[in-house]
Amino acid sequence: MNHRLTRATLSLCGALLASSFAHAEITIFNNDFAGWQAAAGQVTTVDFVEDSPPGFVYFDHYASSGVLLHYQFPFDPTVPFWYRYDSTSAPFGAWLHDNGGVSSGIDVPLGFRFTEAINAFAFRPPGNLGGSNVVLYREGVTVGSAQIQQSPFGTPKGFYSSESFDEIRFVGTTRLDDIYFQTIPAPGALAVLALAMPLVGRRRR
Repeated sequence: MNHRLTRATLSLCGALLASSFAHAEITIFNNDFAGWQAAAGQVTTVDFVEDSPPGFVYFDHYASSGVLLHYQFPFDPTVPFWYRYDSTSAPFGAWLHDNGGVSSGIDVPLGFRFTEAINAFAFRPPGNLGGSNVVLYREGVTVGSAQIQQSPFGTPKGFYSSESFDEIRFVGTTRLDDIYFQTIPAPGALAVLALAMPLVGRRRR
């Protein structure tokens, strides 16, 4: 096999894939949740409020709604329950009550992955947090990024992207109480399984 030809072919395929996704134009709705809802259409809400113990959520806790919590946890067998958000296993914590939510640090960016590509995402910080930097991906390729400015306590803020995306990552320290996104049709069992498979084996250990 001609390794040079193979590398050239792979490089060309990668370039074609990257070029197939245009850089998104992102409209930010910083203090206009009603405007964002009008742009998004039907919306799904995840409020991170659990009615009873245990006080943690697994990465696939909301898979039935079409979203997985940060599915790229760095595998670290020394950290108990590394694959879930809770109040004890830093650096990814959870406060599952109103004005609580989920958070992450610089080394473990908070992210969400969706069973189908969407165009709109919003969130409500539980406090007067600073601006948020977000990066959007589709099929692992960056399609856009944006900086969302600080908003008053508990005010939802969001964005609408001209390019659809199936993954979002927050850069830096982040804490979110609620998230909102375009409603995704009930995901089939195979779609949810495909998203969850990278961690299923590790979770069972």
